[in-house]
Amino acid sequence: MRNRRLSESTLRGWIYDRKGRPLAYYRKNNSGEIDREYPMDSALAHIFGTDRGEPGLERALFGTESGAVTEVWQIIKGQTVEQKLNKDYSLTIDQDLQQAVVDQLKGNHGAVVIFNPQTGEVLAMYSNPSYSLKQVQDDESAWIKLDNDRKERPLLNRALNEYYVPGSTFKTLMMYTAFRNGMQNTRFNTAGGFSPPGCGRTITDDNGGCEACGDIGIDSAYQHSSNIYFSYLGTQLGGVKIRDTAKLVGLGAYDSVSGEGQGRREPEIWNASSKAIQNAIAPTESWLKAGPHSTRCELMYEGYGQGYASQMTPFQMAMLISVAANLDGRLMKPKIEMGRAPEMFSQVLTRDQAQTIRGIMNMVTEGGTGTSAMAPVIAAGIRSGGKTGTAQKDVPVIDPKTGEPMKKIVIEKDPKGKIIGQHQETVFYDKKRSDAWYLSFAPLEKPVMAMAVLLEGPGPGISFYGGKNAAPIAAQLILKANALGYFGAAGIPNNQPASPRTSPTPRRNR
Repeated sequence: MRNRRLSESTLRGWIYDRKGRPLAYYRKNNSGEIDREYPMDSALAHIFGTDRGEPGLERALFGTESGAVTEVWQIIKGQTVEQKLNKDYSLTIDQDLQQAVVDQLKGNHGAVVIFNPQTGEVLAMYSNPSYSLKQVQDDESAWIKLDNDRKERPLLNRALNEYYVPGSTFKTLMMYTAFRNGMQNTRFNTAGGFSPPGCGRTITDDNGGCEACGDIGIDSAYQHSSNIYFSYLGTQLGGVKIRDTAKLVGLGAYDSVSGEGQGRREPEIWNASSKAIQNAIAPTESWLKAGPHSTRCELMYEGYGQGYASQMTPFQMAMLISVAANLDGRLMKPKIEMGRAPEMFSQVLTRDQAQTIRGIMNMVTEGGTGTSAMAPVIAAGIRSGGKTGTAQKDVPVIDPKTGEPMKKIVIEKDPKGKIIGQHQETVFYDKKRSDAWYLSFAPLEKPVMAMAVLLEGPGPGISFYGGKNAAPIAAQLILKANALGYFGAAGIPNNQPASPRTSPTPRRNR
């Protein structure tokens, strides 16, 4: 129903996708009451948010100065509420691509983030499990139940606010750092593994030996995901060079694991029309320990995405892959509002470096760890780049009675065995959970989509892999984007709105 509401001046505006299709609007129900409708409902719940808990775009766009949102009952009762000027907004989200992400994540815990790397536009962003906006809007007890679900955590936006170990996808940052510092020609003989003095461990590849054996360079090491090579490269690059590159791609880089500000929200990363919007969808800062005091052993682990490089969000990893996918080697500020001019966050690589790295990432999909999963994409005549990743994460044991992680009492003793205190520790499963990653961009000639796919493993000790589990999802999303017209001639998108809307658009009578 297009007849706009009881009062044009008090109700919230409509929200549209990039092609002008409504994502949030009003209609009268059979009782003559006004309902806020969300055609995609749970598919956009973490983006829109609710009037309870942390704010989302709805509260940011249409809230009062206090942050509250005008409700229908206030309007019906004739209350006067001083509210922001209600306008319609168009988002960069593509409804069809967003739904494709939802369909691909069905049955999995995880997240997908898709950018246009040339502009920073968010084409799709979804976290699973999600929740029903309609249900929460109508029933406060439903929200309380969701908030108390500590096992599934449906209110958690895994795309923006959950940390994961990046595993081999983090080799992408090491490759950027090497190119930025003229060390891209570094070679290493991987035949015997890598065991720097004093670290007490020999790094091998996933097969227990070497995936790419012999004297190899950065291209072959990335193609075959050599832990040995990249652990060595990390020690050669050093903490300062890694730190400097990390900051350019939006990461926090600290010289201590207890640095002030770690894990803060990063609203300033967004290219947005207001601070309210920036705050509503602010990602949690991903960070690593890197600086002049980084030890050789720390750098060895960070080189292949372990150790103190374990605090990465899917949103951050999508930004990371966007750098190489950008034709000029730039990181563009993410934006979710249509009509905003692109803004650069940083110049990370030169144009030539970005092109060379895209070629190396293409080797992953055409002869490397992502080849099998990308077979349908290759068959469709689409060339892409990517990086697989598999990472282990400690999983807490959940108390079935409370729904909270179980705790145990640890007794503290001095060297003579005298009890001097006690403290609580979280109880973890003996075996870790394997999470699956895939970073990707397409098409190779001029990328218009760059994405991060993250799947949480189904449980401790169960095999789960980036190439086998996450990459096939990326392949299907690439094919969907192609079917939607994103990959025009030479990678020029053909999917612009038929009737473009600028954001914000003044409300009109209909």
